[in-house]
Amino acid sequence: MDTTCAGGCGKQGEHRCSGCKQAHYCSAECQKNLEGYASKSALVSSSLKDTYRIKDWQTHKKTCLPPLPRPRTTHCTGCQVRFSPNNDMEKQEANLICPDCGYVACSNCACHNRRGTCYCQDSNFGHKYCGRVPEWYHFSQRTGRPYSGSNHPDHEDAKMHKVPESVWETEPRQCGNCEELKVCLTPGFRCQYWMCQ
Repeated sequence: MDTTCAGGCGKQGEHRCSGCKQAHYCSAECQKNLEGYASKSALVSSSLKDTYRIKDWQTHKKTCLPPLPRPRTTHCTGCQVRFSPNNDMEKQEANLICPDCGYVACSNCACHNRRGTCYCQDSNFGHKYCGRVPEWYHFSQRTGRPYSGSNHPDHEDAKMHKVPESVWETEPRQCGNCEELKVCLTPGFRCQYWMCQ
């Protein structure tokens, strides 16, 4: 997970957003300064990166939600069907409990290879989106926001999905999601790929 300050100062964010626990900030002052800059757009002229970060902060402030309490494991979180009380194997057989958010899916709500969509923003039932070819259903069911991080799928998987060689970056870089050093797809590829489908 990227712990760089959401304020764009380049420092490591030691503090987290109290609402969602996902955005990182280096200090309360940095967060307050961003709030002030965001309301005074005339002061924002230092660089496009800073402008993007402030817009990103405004978006985060509007869409920030506290994490949900973990769902009960006696019912499917998607359709609310109750699992038989004496048969826990029903949900354990297919391993349909997300280890991160606790989302539970029954066999009807779990799709082959997609396995439904849990509440996590950057993964689905513990499988990170960054290691997959981008798909339209890679989003958080809770917020409705699509995954917007790096993608570095296996080359065989990319060939199967007809990902052209021209959309790969030339140099490996650190993935913002899994923090591994990988050759990633170019950031604009996601939109191009979906329009071609």
